[in-house]
Amino acid sequence: MLPITIHTKFHSIEGIEWGNPQGTPILAFHGWLDNANSFAPLAKFFSNYRFISIDFPGHGKSSHKPENTVYYFAEYALEVVSIAQALGLDDFILMAHSMGAAVSTLVAGTNLLKIKKLVLIESLGPLTNLSESAPDILTEAIKQILHPRGKKETYFPDMESAIGVRMRAGDMKKESAEILMERGIEKTPKGLKPRRDLRLHYNSFFRYTEEQIVSFCSRIECQTLLILGDKSGYPIAEKYKHRKDAVKHLTEKILPGGHHLHMDSPKEVANVIIDFLEN
Repeated sequence: MLPITIHTKFHSIEGIEWGNPQGTPILAFHGWLDNANSFAPLAKFFSNYRFISIDFPGHGKSSHKPENTVYYFAEYALEVVSIAQALGLDDFILMAHSMGAAVSTLVAGTNLLKIKKLVLIESLGPLTNLSESAPDILTEAIKQILHPRGKKETYFPDMESAIGVRMRAGDMKKESAEILMERGIEKTPKGLKPRRDLRLHYNSFFRYTEEQIVSFCSRIECQTLLILGDKSGYPIAEKYKHRKDAVKHLTEKILPGGHHLHMDSPKEVANVIIDFLEN
């Protein structure tokens, strides 16, 4: 396991690399408020690959946005492309979970990168809204950003407290929460503090429409694997039929587990991914 640093046009990006430096590259992106350790349990099953897991901007050890700015979802797509290009990756495997998978769906649909295969865990594109709801979404986002309603930084007296809060925020085993918090917490004079940028909690200014996301899905040219947990609170299997139908070369696998099944059951998830990559 080696730490890596990548400088894109806008950020200093931190990550972790495992496996064979000469192997086929896997570039992996985590979910919202997670970090590069999200793929630590999975990476050990890919020793023949060059497995690179990244902290998104504002997450983990990567840089935050400058003061007096906010995060836009579409900018994550820009970062994925920038990171892949900075690493000089060509004909690589793009793997992602949750928010990372939502972003990677858009990136694959742009065809800006030469993606060998696409592995999406627990997401196929981002959340959407009806066109007529756009004024309400923008209104709420502006109000929230101008008047944050008491959003303050969180401090924990010890790691156990931080792990407990993370477990309540998502369905995952304690061991998985411990792995995330190992990278997601830093020591300060006031106590242990999450490394994530507090501004990540602000609402989006806008969301895509379902028709727009389907159009991205229809432009994905590479073979795509969608892995879903049968106990996940995200009903992707039933909700996004049009998206799945639009992806030309889609394989769907539903495995036992919740939203973080790649961390909770890494061996089972790895077996499905390896079978997809090598056949």
